[in-house]
Amino acid sequence: MNPALIIENTSVVDVVTGTLLPARDVLVGADGTITAVRPHQPSATTAGRRLDGRGKYLLPGLTDSHVHIAFNGFLDVRPDFTRTLKQYLLHGVTGVVDFFTVGGDFPGSSPETVRDDVNTGRFLGPRMLTSYSCLNAPGGFCDCSVGDAAASVVTRDDVDRELDHITAVRPDFVKIVYDDVFGTLPNLTKELLGELIRSAHERGFRAAVHVASGAHALDAVEMGADIIGHGIVDDVPDGLVPRLVERGIVVIPTLASYEARSLERRRIALPAASPPEVVARYLATRRSLYEINGQLPLYREAFEKSLKALAHMVEEGVAVVAGSDAGTWYTFPGDSLLRELSLYTEAGLSPARALRMATSDAAAAWGFADDRGTVAPGQRADLLLVDADPLRDLSSLGDPAAVILGGQVLDLPALAADIINGPLRPAPEPVDEVPCSPHHLRG
Repeated sequence: MNPALIIENTSVVDVVTGTLLPARDVLVGADGTITAVRPHQPSATTAGRRLDGRGKYLLPGLTDSHVHIAFNGFLDVRPDFTRTLKQYLLHGVTGVVDFFTVGGDFPGSSPETVRDDVNTGRFLGPRMLTSYSCLNAPGGFCDCSVGDAAASVVTRDDVDRELDHITAVRPDFVKIVYDDVFGTLPNLTKELLGELIRSAHERGFRAAVHVASGAHALDAVEMGADIIGHGIVDDVPDGLVPRLVERGIVVIPTLASYEARSLERRRIALPAASPPEVVARYLATRRSLYEINGQLPLYREAFEKSLKALAHMVEEGVAVVAGSDAGTWYTFPGDSLLRELSLYTEAGLSPARALRMATSDAAAAWGFADDRGTVAPGQRADLLLVDADPLRDLSSLGDPAAVILGGQVLDLPALAADIINGPLRPAPEPVDEVPCSPHHLRG
């Protein structure tokens, strides 16, 4: 059977070993999967669309393991989620893990069905996993972020009710927030955290626990968490790292979000292809939320500590995968993952190791390594073609020569035009600044 697409004479990036396979032809079938990776055959007469890979490097599409597709860098803007999805693709992000869709506006879909609508091709976007919900204490972190859309638990009956509701919408994992924002917000008790994790496990779901402090991370691990949904912004307690390694717990650092909140507004760069409602909000912003709240020094300290914690965890063998918290304050879809990977190299990781954390390691962590995450026969052809060797310099990821989703070569200029030129969505009713302390730090 003739391939539908042939990527010719390219250097294939083996992200697992951190090596290159030069002068390869990659054949993709009509079903969007890779059928062969073979030495280049200059005289081959095989039919099919051809993509010239000479002088270029082919790697798996990137996965951002912590995003919020309901948001687009400002929590007080109502974005068009279809343009948000296209922003990921424009940056070579072909897979995302959404840490709740509640609170979002999804015309033509819903917060409970958008994953399936995207994954079946009803909307163009990266392949998606999601928790769908966000469990916390009444008045806690999720309530602060999305109000009544969050799920609050106080009693064992609450646990059963909310987990039954979540099970009905078939999430890929369960998200639990165990974070009092350093004493400024209500939080779950440790015992209730344990009840939620056990109930998630009984229903066949892994439990991802949002934490910020090392002490809360230690509690989450003790209670049976499978995934730690953020980095540690203070000191890493004794005994935490060995437990993470022993139990194979996945950690997602989200350094880009910490860094973005440590910057003055004038230092926060908006991606060139941004939706009009986001551009309007950005231009109207003179000082960031954290400037106004006087929190920049706290976030700078948190960012530096989380950077140090990342390096220590990776060195000790913790299963760390790349996630940026994209969509939350000043972290923009797609762009923030590229910054996240750059920060890993600033922490001392090699570009090859950072790249693996957003490709094959992410695929293994989320259970789809048999489907994508490498360039190999049988894998889905979610691919990224770049002009320079990303094993040496990750900056080449910022301007891809081609993005391929399920064997289809995307029209990147058209994607950018769709993002930029869409109609300006109506702004929400103006409100005061976020009424509770936003994201991880005391005021």
